[in-house]
Amino acid sequence: MEEKKVGKEIELQKKSPPPREMANLGDLIPELVYKLNNHFASVIGYAQLLLFKMTDQEAKGYLERIIEEARQGSQIIKSVADFARKRKPQKEIVDLNKLIKMALAMEAPNLRFKRIDVIKELSPSIPLTQGDTKKIEQVLLNLINNAQEAISEFHGVGRIWVKTRVVKDQIEITISDDGPGIASENISKIFNPFFTTKEKGIGLGLTTSLDTIKEHRGTMRVRSEWGKGSTFIITLPIIKVEGEEKKEGEKSVKKSLKGKKGLVIDDEPSFLYLVSEYLEREGCEIMTATDAKTALTILEDRDFDFVICDIRMPEMSGIEFYRIINEKKPSLKDRTIFSTGDTLGDTTRAFFELVTNPQVEKPFNFDELKEVIKSVL
Repeated sequence: MEEKKVGKEIELQKKSPPPREMANLGDLIPELVYKLNNHFASVIGYAQLLLFKMTDQEAKGYLERIIEEARQGSQIIKSVADFARKRKPQKEIVDLNKLIKMALAMEAPNLRFKRIDVIKELSPSIPLTQGDTKKIEQVLLNLINNAQEAISEFHGVGRIWVKTRVVKDQIEITISDDGPGIASENISKIFNPFFTTKEKGIGLGLTTSLDTIKEHRGTMRVRSEWGKGSTFIITLPIIKVEGEEKKEGEKSVKKSLKGKKGLVIDDEPSFLYLVSEYLEREGCEIMTATDAKTALTILEDRDFDFVICDIRMPEMSGIEFYRIINEKKPSLKDRTIFSTGDTLGDTTRAFFELVTNPQVEKPFNFDELKEVIKSVL
């Protein structure tokens, strides 16, 4: 009797459907990235706020290390996500020199902390072209990050050179470093998925970077000799941009955030606190809202110079908020900045393909946020 009972249980187990929790891993990845990015944003944000107030040099060094470790953790998550859920590049106008400057600005705190100098030789004759700004930016960040890590592990301090030039009908970007270089037995493997010589790396950064460049009909190659640094050379085709001309010799105007009024909308209280605390420190007057409906009420009788809005929020999303703003407050349409950790969500990505508004991906450093705000003022 007992044997029949056991046999019946085994048969039932075989027929039982898999639990609902066992969803397709590809569907779970965007949610995982979203959650982790929000946590990393808090860790990095609080560490940056504390860094501003810290005078003890040893303690500042520890905080810089916390920021760096969290940033690397976020980068690993992003690399896995990009590898698992590839998307086609979106065609938009790209100023590659400007994109390089933005990528370097994002890495500036880490480069300063590691005492790495950057020498820029950006040709003023680089024309505008077309491509996917976010994907090309990520390639640049991957290469700059690899260079600084190699330098730090090799001799602690060093230099990175970033150059651009036009070669026939191609734009060439060269990123070099004076780190250890790549061993001859490894140079043919560096673009392979999951190949890495780093203790904390997972070996996807160069793989996804090469994929991105190929998607743009470009090339990427490396020159390296052990003990003499590395040079990565990217070529991208010049795709004519109709009706657009690059303005040469235009000097960048230094803008101040002092006295600017901003509205920050996010359902994460910690994010609201971090951003408002930083921007108030920069001289801004900041109001916050934990949901889009409250934000719309605030906007009924107040004017703002800029808005920072999360995408994923309960009841009303940032996308719905933006559509209403378009109708009721068109003056804020181009001064709305989107912040999100939902970098892989299909709805979010589809929306970003339709609008030209600036986006900051969580986690971000405050220097990056400041530059983005200045760009919409």
